[in-house]
Amino acid sequence: MPTISVQECIGKGYNNGWFTNCKARYRIFEGARSTKKSVNIGGYEPVFKILADKRRNIIMCRKDDTNNSTSTYPNICATIIHLGLQDYFIIRRAPQEIVYKPTGQKIIFKGCNNPTAITSTKFATGELTDIYFEEASELESYEDFRKIDGSVRNSKGEGLQITMLMNGWDKKSWIYDVFWKDRLEDDYNYLETHDYADYYDPEFTLGQDSKGLYLHKSTFRINEFRSPYKDESMAQLREKALEIYKVEGLGMWGNNSQATYPYWNTQLIIPHFKILAEPLACYTIGIDIGMGNGEGKPIKNDKDHPDRVRSAMTMQLVGISNDYKKIKCIDEYFFSNENLVVKKGAPEIAGEMISKIMSWIDLYKDNPILMKGVIVCYVDSADSGGFRTLLQSKALEKGLMNIRFIPSTKNKIQSRVDFVNLLMAFGEFEISDRCKNLAREIGNARQAEDGRCREDVDDHAINANEYAWIPLLPKIRRYKDFKEH
Repeated sequence: MPTISVQECIGKGYNNGWFTNCKARYRIFEGARSTKKSVNIGGYEPVFKILADKRRNIIMCRKDDTNNSTSTYPNICATIIHLGLQDYFIIRRAPQEIVYKPTGQKIIFKGCNNPTAITSTKFATGELTDIYFEEASELESYEDFRKIDGSVRNSKGEGLQITMLMNGWDKKSWIYDVFWKDRLEDDYNYLETHDYADYYDPEFTLGQDSKGLYLHKSTFRINEFRSPYKDESMAQLREKALEIYKVEGLGMWGNNSQATYPYWNTQLIIPHFKILAEPLACYTIGIDIGMGNGEGKPIKNDKDHPDRVRSAMTMQLVGISNDYKKIKCIDEYFFSNENLVVKKGAPEIAGEMISKIMSWIDLYKDNPILMKGVIVCYVDSADSGGFRTLLQSKALEKGLMNIRFIPSTKNKIQSRVDFVNLLMAFGEFEISDRCKNLAREIGNARQAEDGRCREDVDDHAINANEYAWIPLLPKIRRYKDFKEH
């Protein structure tokens, strides 16, 4: 077996929490983006644990098996190859597992969506000693965690570890309440001048047969392999979007503001003629469906937000600037049956939407990009296909042939919100003064009582807007360095 230097592999900043130095049952590595957590603790360490102790077997966990296939599994495989140890391991694809040839020890991969499958796992050689949760914030239930936690036990209560790797996007997480609160709280001044902060309590217990808690918070500076561009971009982010910098650069806990879009300001509302003055690279249309009158969706309007709407049919025309830096919200259609005695039905609304699209074709006929070529509309994927079919039928009735209606792309709401906030901070999300409902909804948007970043009410224009630009994300410059949450 080749001689391997652990220190050369992991670099600086992780020695205190490394398994040979830290025997705590619970270890949580939380921090900024690109801080070597996944490479060091989620990659090198599991392999070194197998090599160091023939008793150990390891489960790597993500939200579901699909997540493992694109993260933890290839990460471990790449680590083994990088260390030159591929002759000592059997790497299996179905089921995904890695077997250490000399002893039969295993590293296997499971989804947290089925805790019972984890707790019932048995090993022919040794025992289950380690569970790693990559992107631990995906583990939504403390109760599920406790079930999994209870499966890691042995007669001696020694050498057992639960390890979590995560970014602190949401301070309302149960992980913060259970492990971090009043122990290792955020200190901006300290984190601005240090690579990391850590904490150790050898007596911490959740009632299992081993104890100890180690917390590690990393900043972007911990990664000595970072490019010079990283420091430049972090300095720019600190100047333009301090709250985002605290989370993405320093690893501080996020989601502290009640406003969903804290970087929203009226300077992002641009006169319509001015928003069209800048050349466009491309455009799309997004459509959100809300046929009801809002019944069943409780909403509390107040003097500061008297105009929130429970349910609406909405359409947003969105473009990307020619330099691929800006999302430009150009025009909208918005209709709600709320408070109307005579409600409009789906055929009438579909007809109105097609008429609006045809009016846009005429309105923007002098624009070289807008409403030219095949008109692509992304329709709320919650629609089973009925409304898309209706739209296509109405388009054909009116002689509009160059239009396609496609189901919207799935994407986490938290990721949508985070990306728009980033663009807002840099002035790269512009809204035409014709998009009054979009501007109203963004200004009204608040976190839900359960901690979700946006309430599921009065978000109809926002959803349509997101459906339009989500398929264009790979083209947008700032998205290349953006990590979805």
